[in-house]
Amino acid sequence: MRKFGILLKKEIRELITLQLILPLVITVVLFLAIGQTIGSEIEKIEARQPVIVADMDNTEVSSQLVAAFESAGVRPILAEESTESALLSKARAERAIGVIIIPSGLTSAFSQQHPVEIVYYSVVDNFSVLGNAKVESLNRALAAGEEFAKINALQNSGSNFNQEFFSQPIVPSPNVAIGDKVAAANPGVVLGFIGSQSTFIPIILFIVILLASQLIATAIATEKETKTLETLLSAPVARTSIVAAKLVGAGIVAGLMAIVYMFGFRSYLGGFTGGASDLFESAEIQEILQSLGLLFSTGDFVLLGLSLFFGVLAALSIALLLGAFTEDVKSVPGVISPLMVLIAIPYFLSFFVDFNTLTPALRFFVYAIPFSHPFLASSNIFLGNYSAVWYGILYQLGFFLVFVWIASRVFASDKILTMKLNFFKKKS
Repeated sequence: MRKFGILLKKEIRELITLQLILPLVITVVLFLAIGQTIGSEIEKIEARQPVIVADMDNTEVSSQLVAAFESAGVRPILAEESTESALLSKARAERAIGVIIIPSGLTSAFSQQHPVEIVYYSVVDNFSVLGNAKVESLNRALAAGEEFAKINALQNSGSNFNQEFFSQPIVPSPNVAIGDKVAAANPGVVLGFIGSQSTFIPIILFIVILLASQLIATAIATEKETKTLETLLSAPVARTSIVAAKLVGAGIVAGLMAIVYMFGFRSYLGGFTGGASDLFESAEIQEILQSLGLLFSTGDFVLLGLSLFFGVLAALSIALLLGAFTEDVKSVPGVISPLMVLIAIPYFLSFFVDFNTLTPALRFFVYAIPFSHPFLASSNIFLGNYSAVWYGILYQLGFFLVFVWIASRVFASDKILTMKLNFFKKKS
């Protein structure tokens, strides 16, 4: 038993190294920081969200209806505008979650127990999980308005009441506004489609960048450990060709992995959604999505592909440079851990946070990470922010060229053979 204990201690000492501890510490710090950021965003969502209310009835009953909306946790902003375009412009200026139009004749309809149609617009300006929660705030306000209508009718109808009216005193007429496009549609269906698309791309991109970066760093570490890198550098081949070959090779492999994971994960999601995908394929839904600009054209797919491609190349250029500091394969996880952190930050934030609501300093930091742009590319295309996608591509291209130049300088020197981070070396 004593011998077993000695062997167990030996194995634990060999496994618990700085190469293992450093990524764990960085991961914990990362999740703490992301958790605090998401927590602050949740506090913003839980605050009273502004809603533009156009009161066309302008009576005591309609004022009480507005108060009912407010009791549900929103902040009604009364508007004098009456046209759709003017109301939506005001909603965007106030960063409101939607617009509710109270029709004229509301009081008369309630007194006669006639259902009233209320037109409302869900204003969608981002597709994060917390952003979608704003739509639920608008639904809760409308539900509170319906409860008020029932109570008001009970108080004024006496023993004569219309059962059909009490089952649905308010008939909601939903609309969705995305950018400058508006369509009569259920916000839940539209956001469900956007969620299925916006979730799929970041997951695939995250996996591909993660695996491709480890692949190229491990390849360099293996060459250094087996001394084959010395032979390669002594061959009559330009060092820039070596760097280019490694990047292109890793890029091709990353592309193949992206295709495999894309089909595999698509089937995986299909098993969970069941018939939901059939709903999005219906002619009615397709027409709605087309009118809102949510169906990618060929040019949109090309633009998205360029953003993803340069995002992967930027990650590979960093991984190539970090791989030069590896001493052996065992040191790869610790050396490339900074890259993993840079990938994880925009990956998690893109799911939960509206980047436009972040503090200027944090927003600048996130946009400075080249991988943030492909994670946001699909959402920006949906919103029609093509300039943001193009600027992101140009930034990633410049970032890639800078790091390739640095890597070429490193490989042009014989220091590539001796470069290492000394604190990874185990003390004897």
